[in-house]
Amino acid sequence: MPAGTNYCIPEGMLGLHIGNEAVRRYPGTNFVVFSMFNQFLHPNHPLGWIRRLQVFLDDEEVPSKDMFFVVRGQWISVEHMPTIVDIWWHMREEAKLYIARNPVDPGKHEVRCHFHISLQVHTDIIDRDDIWPTLEQVVSATLSSTETLETCQ
Repeated sequence: MPAGTNYCIPEGMLGLHIGNEAVRRYPGTNFVVFSMFNQFLHPNHPLGWIRRLQVFLDDEEVPSKDMFFVVRGQWISVEHMPTIVDIWWHMREEAKLYIARNPVDPGKHEVRCHFHISLQVHTDIIDRDDIWPTLEQVVSATLSSTETLETCQ
């Protein structure tokens, strides 16, 4: 792999489990949820440093309008992540990705995340106008699901 093509440690960046949750703040909406951990190299950036996040669940792309990135109890629409300048995802910190959709069946599920990150790597200023190219980082894992439906927040 050529130098400069990988800016994260992909192994362990996604959790081991995927689950179904009902969320009190969104009554009547089912969510699929899994954990992710910040393993970007030099990860000291606001969330807007992630210019785009694409997620594929069992090879089906999830619309960004149906996803929430949750860190320290703060729910951020994935559509709005590129605008976030005051919330930072710290090194090795756990975040959860909530996807509004029908529950997943018990068993194994393939998850693939494409992080399009800013090439302004040594600044906390985000590229609001997307002037600079991004570097695509792909992480994937096979996550296990059980039948339980949990309720949170």
